[in-house]
Amino acid sequence: MLVAPAQAPPVDLMLSHQIRMLSTSRKDVAQVAVINAKVPGVDNDLGTPHDPVVAQMKRTYGTTGSVQVVDLESNQTLQQELMQKIFSVRKGSTAAFAKKFFKTDLTSPEMKRQMAYFTAMMQFVELCSKAEYGVEICANMEGESFVHRQDKKGLIDLASELFDGDEEVIALQPPSYCDYTQAHHRPAWAKKDKWTSSSFTKCVANATKAKAEAVPATMLFNRQRLMAALPLSVDADDLSLEKGFAHALLVGLAPEAIKGMQCGHSFVIRPSGEEAKCQGKKMPLKTHLLAAGKTKDSDASRFSGEYGVFNQRMVMGFEVVVDRVEKGMIPAPTGSVGDKCLEMCPSDTRVKEGMAW
Repeated sequence: MLVAPAQAPPVDLMLSHQIRMLSTSRKDVAQVAVINAKVPGVDNDLGTPHDPVVAQMKRTYGTTGSVQVVDLESNQTLQQELMQKIFSVRKGSTAAFAKKFFKTDLTSPEMKRQMAYFTAMMQFVELCSKAEYGVEICANMEGESFVHRQDKKGLIDLASELFDGDEEVIALQPPSYCDYTQAHHRPAWAKKDKWTSSSFTKCVANATKAKAEAVPATMLFNRQRLMAALPLSVDADDLSLEKGFAHALLVGLAPEAIKGMQCGHSFVIRPSGEEAKCQGKKMPLKTHLLAAGKTKDSDASRFSGEYGVFNQRMVMGFEVVVDRVEKGMIPAPTGSVGDKCLEMCPSDTRVKEGMAW
């Protein structure tokens, strides 16, 4: 998980939700890495709300437990080495290019954040390569992505089956909410008298379902195949802060290497942004969580000191939204999702009525 200091929910609570939903068995999640993408000179040097939470996670797990907290790599020599492991420039020296790339004069906060994300994603690939023996899948999860699954199968279980059945695919994108709901409709070949909404048991990898705009925000990689594909061959122009890590990854991997998951067992959805183009009153995640918090009568003093800087009502609201997502208290897609069904379009009325968004 990549943690941006500006994200609304506490990282440890979101991480717990994602782990619960990724698989029915925690034993299937061997290792977890949290990359703390705090950008020096951009994020508050005096501290962000997430600092106490991240510090507590470091104290609890250190680097020996199942959760490893990793700071953003800032050593330019190590950054250059990472780039050379992951990318190969087709013309010229990759080492010379990497040296120049990480000496770029970052003149704006936006450029600094772009460099932080590029570096963090390279660190994710490096962590994947160093995972303990037997780790089959490396899952990259956004710090604000919500996950739902049915009782029997989570994304890790589903992806494992798809990787076994498709030797070409290296990376899988989880189903969107629309992929999930459409999978419950009776296909033309199914006999009507024998079809039920629970009949859909097989997950399909579909190249047409892959969404370039979601690469690699939330994605599951076959570890062995990804490592075999490195370094990814790209042109020098493909490696830029403006185009971003996702562009270079897409160029470096073969078109058939990334597929979307089409199944009715699980889906991932994230909060609404500008690209969602939601109708009505805009509700960024913090506002959404505060609205949900109003529906819960609880004692905020029960929260530990690590959450002291967070709005306590918002933390309670996060608990409400997560509980509803996990239980399937989710509105129908029409009018409730945006950006090709990748993002929520929350409604204050629906939240009051008991829906997740």
